[in-house]
Amino acid sequence: MTPDFTMRPKPAGSAEADGQRVIRIANWRPYRKNTLQAFFSATMPSGLVFHELMLHENNTSRWVSFPAREWKNAAGEKQYARFIDFRDRESSNRFKETMLAAIDEFLRTEGGEV
Repeated sequence: MTPDFTMRPKPAGSAEADGQRVIRIANWRPYRKNTLQAFFSATMPSGLVFHELMLHENNTSRWVSFPAREWKNAAGEKQYARFIDFRDRESSNRFKETMLAAIDEFLRTEGGEV
């Protein structure tokens, strides 16, 4: 029997009451510098673990960034090469909203601080 690849799993942000689809936040380390607020790890429902994620905040905007490799261009200016990216803005926004909700839940229940 051939697998049906048209079936889609529930998105990571669709946390069920039994907690099976929850992103787990760990290794929370507040670190304030410019927009950077904290470093943390996140375990996805699939079991994939991201380390050294960064929470940023600027006025009313918040976002999560992945680690990146620093390099300098020909003019000697710092640049950052991404290791992980999203195929489109919709996927990126869905990840951002889901991750921020997981962070908010972690801070609420674990008493962490930003």
